[in-house]
Amino acid sequence: NIGCGLSGIGGWHNFDNSPSILLSRIPLIRGILRTPAWPKDVQRYDVRKGLPFLDNSVKFIYLSHSFHQFTRDESLVLARRCRQVLQPGGVMRVVVPDLERMAREYLGDPDTLASEKFLKRVSLHHSWRDFLHPGSSVTQMFDGRSLVQMLRSAGFEQVEISSYRVSAIPEINQIELEVRRRESLYVEARK
Repeated sequence: NIGCGLSGIGGWHNFDNSPSILLSRIPLIRGILRTPAWPKDVQRYDVRKGLPFLDNSVKFIYLSHSFHQFTRDESLVLARRCRQVLQPGGVMRVVVPDLERMAREYLGDPDTLASEKFLKRVSLHHSWRDFLHPGSSVTQMFDGRSLVQMLRSAGFEQVEISSYRVSAIPEINQIELEVRRRESLYVEARK
């Protein structure tokens, strides 16, 4: 469960790269900085540096609203690493903001400020926070075609667009967040 935020799932390896994970584990600092109460099973881990699994050892990988925060090259390398650690028949599910949906909503919005709302929504920018929390800013956006193509470029042959909670992952109802449903693109790739 890569980029899990506060939504770890029991029995999975739950990774996030937020520096507040470590800070939240020190009660005094958590109180002063008001960091979120991270679940104990969420580990701070930067997946851009590799994955801590043997080749062909993982059944399922879930990435929700994290893949688009890496550069294109980092995303492609990560997808290749995920494929490498997946067992034959294993599934990687990638959930990202749906650029095509955002564009359709923008084009259908009669508001004179629709373009400003659209640009704010897709905001591709970096700030000082990137030094503290690498990978926390949106770096790229995907529509179905571009995400499917990237996963195929990573070596996945079976890639298909899916939908909310329609998945080969048995625990999908526990892991997929309702709050992201309306804004997300769901793609599954099988090794």
